[in-house]
Amino acid sequence: MPDNSRLQIYSIEQENTHGGVCIVRCIGGIARVGQMFLVEGEESGRSGSRFTLDQIDRYNRQVDFFDPPHNARVHLSGRPVAGLNEGSVLVSINEEMS
Repeated sequence: MPDNSRLQIYSIEQENTHGGVCIVRCIGGIARVGQMFLVEGEESGRSGSRFTLDQIDRYNRQVDFFDPPHNARVHLSGRPVAGLNEGSVLVSINEEMS
């Protein structure tokens, strides 16, 4: 039933030890506030490797979701975004995969 959302990193605007702010393009599914993401290809069993999508800004307005091929400024938390690069892909995971 749930299809995985995919976000591709365009740039990192702010970063800290708990997350950061990135410009992303939705390249699959529907990205929603509250979803959890992993970097594509990473192991899903490590809870410390997850990002949570906390906020989505489109055209200076907060929204609850966005879909392809749109871009947005997103606030991520859960781990540093410093390891992400332009072109990195985040894939949503089911919360049941804990």
